[in-house]
Amino acid sequence: MLCGLDIDGVLCDLGPSVAGRIADRFGVSSHPSTWRSYDLRLLRLGVPEDRFSAFLDETFNDPDLYRTAPLCAGVVPALQALANAGWSLVGITARPAHLAGATRAWMARHGLPVGEIHHTAVGTKSAVARRLGVAATIEDNPTEAELLADVCESWLLDRPYNLSAPVVRARRLESWDDAVGRLSQLRLFA
Repeated sequence: MLCGLDIDGVLCDLGPSVAGRIADRFGVSSHPSTWRSYDLRLLRLGVPEDRFSAFLDETFNDPDLYRTAPLCAGVVPALQALANAGWSLVGITARPAHLAGATRAWMARHGLPVGEIHHTAVGTKSAVARRLGVAATIEDNPTEAELLADVCESWLLDRPYNLSAPVVRARRLESWDDAVGRLSQLRLFA
C-alpha cells in the first residue's frame, strides 16, 4: 500500500529557520508555536504586507532554507515503523520543482525511506495521489487534507497553525506515534 507524505511541516521543520529569517530581515521576533495560520501571509507581525509577502516568496524559493532544515520530531522512527508495516512511502509536496535537488539531498542526508518525490502546485496533490493510487496521506495543510480526502484516507497532522481549522472529511493525527498506530491498523486490515 502506498502512503503519500507532505514534506514541509510533516517531515521537515522549516519553522525555526523561517522565524530566524523574519527576525533577521524585519527585527520581529516570533516563534512557530505561536503561529495560528497555515498561510504565513496572514500572520500579524507588524510588517508591511507587501514587503512580507515578497520576503516569503523569496524565502520559500531559496534552496538553502531546505538544505539546512531539521526533521520534525518523531519522523525517523515513525517512517521506519510504517515501512516495516508494509507501507511504501512517497513524497507529495507543493515545493517548486526547482527545489527537487535540495529536497532529494535533504531526504538522503536524513536517510528517510521515502521513494519517489512528486512536486506539484498547491491544491493539486489530490490529483497526484489519485494518479499514483495512494491509499493514505499525511498532510499539515487543512485545505489540502480535505481535498485529499476525496481520493484516499487523509490525515491532518496537528500543528499549532492548523488546530483551529475545521476538518470534515480528513482526520486528525495528534503526533507521529498516533500516525504509526492508525496507519499500521489500516495496513493490517487492508
